[in-house]
Amino acid sequence: MAVDRPVIRVGIVGAGPRGVVALERLCVNAPLLAPGVPVEVHLIDPYPAGGGRVWKQQQNRSLLMNTVASDVTVFTDESVPCEGPIVTGPTQYQWARMVTEGHIADVDEADREEARGMLPWSYGSRAFNGAYLGWALGHIIRNAPSEITVRFHRTRAVELEDLEDGTQRLRLEDGGEPLVVDSVVLSQGHFDVAPTKGQQEFERFAAEHGLLYQAPASPAETDLSAFPAGEPVAVRGLGLSFFDYVTLLTSDRGGRFERDAAGALRYLPSGREPILYAGSGRGLPYTARAEVHLEIVPRYEPRFLTAEVIAVLRRNAGRGETDFKRDLWPYVAKEVGFVYYRSLLSGAPQAQREEFLAAYCDLEWDSPEMTALISGQFPDSSTHWSWERVDHPNLDRRFADRAEYQEWVAERLRWDMEQSQVGPAGSPFKATAAIMRDLRDEIRQVVSHQGIRGASYRDHVDRWFSGLNNFLASGPPASRVEELEALVTAGVVRMVGPRMRVEADRAAGRFVVSSADIDEAPLVVSGLIEAHLALTDIRRATDPLLSRLLAAGACRPHTIPNADGPGYETGGIDVAETSFRLLDASGTAHRGRFSYGPPVESVQWVTAIGARPHVGSRTLIQGDAIARGCLRTGVDNLNRRTLALA
Repeated sequence: MAVDRPVIRVGIVGAGPRGVVALERLCVNAPLLAPGVPVEVHLIDPYPAGGGRVWKQQQNRSLLMNTVASDVTVFTDESVPCEGPIVTGPTQYQWARMVTEGHIADVDEADREEARGMLPWSYGSRAFNGAYLGWALGHIIRNAPSEITVRFHRTRAVELEDLEDGTQRLRLEDGGEPLVVDSVVLSQGHFDVAPTKGQQEFERFAAEHGLLYQAPASPAETDLSAFPAGEPVAVRGLGLSFFDYVTLLTSDRGGRFERDAAGALRYLPSGREPILYAGSGRGLPYTARAEVHLEIVPRYEPRFLTAEVIAVLRRNAGRGETDFKRDLWPYVAKEVGFVYYRSLLSGAPQAQREEFLAAYCDLEWDSPEMTALISGQFPDSSTHWSWERVDHPNLDRRFADRAEYQEWVAERLRWDMEQSQVGPAGSPFKATAAIMRDLRDEIRQVVSHQGIRGASYRDHVDRWFSGLNNFLASGPPASRVEELEALVTAGVVRMVGPRMRVEADRAAGRFVVSSADIDEAPLVVSGLIEAHLALTDIRRATDPLLSRLLAAGACRPHTIPNADGPGYETGGIDVAETSFRLLDASGTAHRGRFSYGPPVESVQWVTAIGARPHVGSRTLIQGDAIARGCLRTGVDNLNRRTLALA
């Protein structure tokens, strides 16, 4: 490929949502940063561009998003404080209305039917989101400046090397001519990784004894046909993947949900379902998303974890001194407590409510004075917000057997569903869950890019708070929890208990499953499903491009320092703080390589969350910064070539 004509070339590896965002930001920034210069963008992905791997349209429509339609976008709005121009576009819900009203014709009948029933607070199928993303990509290209050319490569990028003139050679798996580009954006999302040592041992054990083992994977990509009807199967993990597996192994095998005369949901088995024994460390599935019947839900504005506080907490970033539990957690806990008690007092006289909240604001979280204030206002201690009880729902309680635990879980699921239906306006519990999602951005600003010490990130964020936050704020639609309660009542899903343990029993030749909080003999099963995604980890990457970059020292794992000892090496790809340029083994930022999203998890906390409108989405801010960095690199390369020819 010739590189001597005046053109800027950008390769985007991964054409899912973040690839779409990067392309849109290139299109709107190019006329400002490279006026009149042709820009050639190469979208490289073996999966369909737009939806990519996760949101491809050709997938089971029974698999739902856990984000409402009005909260899904790839376009900027006035809330996004980015350098580039704001160019608005429809949310997923607004796009559905455009489809229903006939403004968009090129939609298949399944998507059209789903669009007809779409409300702002509906949870679309993942296939429907793929249709929205595919349309958005086409819309961006159709409205791009005439200087922008987009080329698609339905293959995988496998190798990247620097050239002497400042460009890079990107080799593709299909054996086609390598691409010579000025910049590369790595937006692969959840890339493939090698199994952990424990997973490898389970795979070998299953193969040796004729058992069934499903390693961590996207449920949509798994073949579950080998799991037989009526046989016990252990399911480890009670997050979003768990709900997908339950759907695929029950209603997708012919079972039906029907309402009885009282309106309660009941499950009618088809007889083709396995018996699912499900558990996790906490023992309860993620809580249901609260139902909020608004198109635009205002973002919670923190009272205590303010921009000024964040700036103070960031002063020691990179020094390994700030501690999550000691320095940041009191602000997070106090915010949540404020919302909880404000909601609890919603029916109290205004003067009483204002007096309590004013006193609360003046006190330190968990101080003796605050404890006395809360106890004085709420004598019944069972109404107090307890992080320990939220994190360990069966605190101080053991169960005689799994049947007793099954009844307890069914009651918890019914309670959770009722709270979700009431929503944040009427449920103090759901009010707190809602702001936990909003507080992620403030927490992210503190802990990301070495904001806290490595040991604290490992112990307090990775091993504790991230899971707790997901349990409260990243749950499924309430309909999924209602279905799960029906499945638990029907005995198709049976809960194992908290502190689930799975062992390979060589004497029995089976997997043995137990709970530390249930006084019953362990279960013996012949099948095990790991109901969670594999963690993205550059050190275990099987993606050929990423693994080769790591081996060549062209990228490195992110390390978070400790002031008093060795740092914590994470699996995230290390990038510069504001530019998101890749750092090589020596810590030098590459002028033309960028990454964002799941590959940089731990550098940025909770990066898998997609762009949300009206809240100043970090995904959109970062996509804009990366696009502008690509264009600047391209302009620099053009100037270099011009000088070289002069």
